[in-house]
Amino acid sequence: MNPPDHYAVLELAPDATDAEIKRRYRKLMRAVHPDANANDPLATRKAARLNVAFETLGDPERRRAYDQLHPRARATSRRKHYEHVAEQPDWEDIVADSVSTRAPVHVHNPLPTIEPDEIEIDMAELREQARVRRRIVVTNRCDCTLTGAVSTSEPWVWGPVGRLTIKPGQKAEFDIDIVARKVTFPGISRALFVAKDWTGVVPVKITGYAPKLRRTYTATESAYVAPRRRRAARAR
Repeated sequence: MNPPDHYAVLELAPDATDAEIKRRYRKLMRAVHPDANANDPLATRKAARLNVAFETLGDPERRRAYDQLHPRARATSRRKHYEHVAEQPDWEDIVADSVSTRAPVHVHNPLPTIEPDEIEIDMAELREQARVRRRIVVTNRCDCTLTGAVSTSEPWVWGPVGRLTIKPGQKAEFDIDIVARKVTFPGISRALFVAKDWTGVVPVKITGYAPKLRRTYTATESAYVAPRRRRAARAR
């Protein structure tokens, strides 16, 4: 929970000087003092808020402690710090020293594995079933915890939704569905397990597909054949 905004009570910015705080406190106190506002039932409360604000901001040590907790004061303090740094001739070195070093990228050793190497589904199986299911296994051989999600490259391959977490030395199994009515040809897709530092890929291929051949007609002038064959003869 943030402390009360004493600067707002005194209607001052967080970078106000000690003299400005004192002058503003006296001005506001004269305006809200209960003796001068006998008809205002909130006058006592307003004066009490002003006293608390001035007791905090009017004392240098209390003000420093308050500024460490107050969001607006912290932002002003950071801005002053950056302005001070920008005025220094070696500001680039100061900024470089203040930047924390980035943690090294984790390298899996050994790498995780994904099986099978490839999934092939024959068209005959797709004609018999509206949806064909295959299982994929990911093995985490590293000493880290592997977290990732399943993704597919074509809309006719469906995978599980959500993230999978695999602890060191363990496996995760999930199914993918090939939806027959959505398959587009040449029928090549991929199922992927995408983690932060590794991606496993399993190609998915539809086999047994033969493209439909267009029927051709021999040209002839005979009246006893279909009109399309006579048209083909005239075109030649």
